[in-house]
Formats: sequence, C-alpha cells, structure tokens
Amino acid sequence: MPYAERNLPLSAALVACLGLFGLERPVLAEEILIPGVDTGSDILRALALAYGGRMRGELVLVPPPVGAGSALADVIGDRATLARIDRPLRMDEREAGLVARPLFTLPVLVLVHPGLGKPNLRASDLAAILDGRILDWSSLGGPRLPIRLVTRDGPPENAPHRRWARAERHADLVAIVRRSPGSLGLSTGRLLPEDEPLLATIDGFDIRNPRYPHRIEVAFAHKPGRLTPAVRSFLAFLASARAAELVSAYGGTPSQP
Repeated sequence: MPYAERNLPLSAALVACLGLFGLERPVLAEEILIPGVDTGSDILRALALAYGGRMRGELVLVPPPVGAGSALADVIGDRATLARIDRPLRMDEREAGLVARPLFTLPVLVLVHPGLGKPNLRASDLAAILDGRILDWSSLGGPRLPIRLVTRDGPPENAPHRRWARAERHADLVAIVRRSPGSLGLSTGRLLPEDEPLLATIDGFDIRNPRYPHRIEVAFAHKPGRLTPAVRSFLAFLASARAAELVSAYGGTPSQP
C-alpha cells in the first residue's frame, strides 16, 4: 500500500505545509463533505486521498462519524450531497428521494470474552442476539450470563433497550470484551493478532474464509438530481480498478454495480 495512504494525517499535514510555503496549491472549487457512520471510514479516507481531483480544486472530506440518521437528514435537507451508511434505506428515506449506491462490504469480527471459549455461532443465533430475541448465553448452551454487546457505533437506531457499550477505537473494544464476562464485540476491519484468541466463528467459518456470512455493506446515499460534476467524478473514481485495489488492501470487497 502506498506510503501516503497508510499515513493519512501525515499526508494532510504535508499538504498544509506546502500551502504555507507558497508552493503550488489549487484554488478550492468544491468541497465534498461526506458525513455518516464509522464503518469503513478508514477505507473512504484512503479513497479520498487517492482521488485525483485535488489539483482541480476538489477536496473530499470524511469527517468523524455522526451516525446514519443524522447524515441522511443532511442529504434530505440539502446540507450534504452524500451520506455514508451501513444499513438499508428506510421507506420514508426512499420516499424523500434518496437512493443508495453500494460501495464495498466488510466482514464483521465477532469477538467474545475468553471465558466463553471460541464459540461457533449460527448466523441465525447472531441475528437473534442483535435483535433482542436472545439475551443470555444459556439460551445457546453456554453459562448463565447476560450477553453484553460492544460496538464502535453503540446501539443501532431503533434498537430495543439492551446492554450495549460503545468503544471509540478497536483497541478499546477488545479491552472491554476481555474484561467483561459475557460480552460479545462487533467490529469491522482487518484481523489483528490480539483478536485471534477472542474470535468466534459463524456457521463454522471464521473471518478469513470467503464463505464467512456476517458482512456489512457500506454505501453512499444521495439524491440522484443533486450530484454535481465533481461528485460524479469522485463516484466514477470509486468504480475504478485503483479504488478496488485500495478497498481490497483494507480487507474489504468491492460491491458489484
């Protein structure tokens, strides 16, 4: 992976320094701000950096996460052109004129407290845990312990009240899972060595297997009639072989058009 794409803050600082020293710097023609979820944001920042529109004055920004609902409200209210989402659009959002453009899928790491061993969950078990039909490990043949869910985004929108914890970083999520009996953590990204002892399998497959079933799709939501030429140019880049290479390098799978 190119050095600049592995060092996004350093690259941004370098661009700023070049401007300070009076070197060639394009006049900003359009700032493409893409609010949304945390899922896949590292990939989107790498894609924004690799996009060749900067010399035309096109600046693509992927700000800190605000959640799908808030980002979609910005697009509906014409305060943003694109929203990054990791869930399907609701009926009311589609009726407001939004469409979704799939970008890539990411496998979801399922990490469990060491005291639970390395359980093999069925996809249906995991779905029941997430929607609140299974609340205790005893329902799955395990110890009598409530299931505590830990994610990077906190509870999903409209989730029933359950035991949820939010972790700002993946390392924080792993630490919470390690110290909290009964916990189950969900995170996206590449498998790290410290994740291995906590990794659960789904339907007999672990995250490295192409048949691993628990994946999440990241998409852009937008109004078809509101795309500027700069936004269309960025979307065209996302369909390129270079973008697909970057997505794969970060552990994702480009979505089929």
